[in-house]
Amino acid sequence: MIRKFFKWLVEPPKKTESSFDIIRWWEIRRIPYNLIVGPLGIISLIMFFVFVELSRKLEPGEDAVEPFAIILAPIAINILYTCGWMAELFLRIVWKEKSTYIGPILFKLGISLSVCAILFPSTMWFVIWIFS
Repeated sequence: MIRKFFKWLVEPPKKTESSFDIIRWWEIRRIPYNLIVGPLGIISLIMFFVFVELSRKLEPGEDAVEPFAIILAPIAINILYTCGWMAELFLRIVWKEKSTYIGPILFKLGISLSVCAILFPSTMWFVIWIFS
């Protein structure tokens, strides 16, 4: 079932006659994207604070993260997600012959970069903790 879900998530749109079809393809996948990235972000944030605390590298009174950044992160990733379908609309004009595959490629790239960005701070502090 999970394999079927991920296959659906990245399959090319069946109908791409209009810009609306492309936007619909992306927006139908926004909720699954957020359900993948959101919980991973929460887990990463928790691990971030754990590793910051374990490393004991911050001086008293120093903040590990700007609280405003925690609030802005979900908004930022959804703005970048929207840039995915905007980029696809543009690239379909440039590469008409490969237009069927542009959306899935951009989606895979976007979700991969989102996961890397989400995991980077906790991974960085994990490495700091291990080598301290």
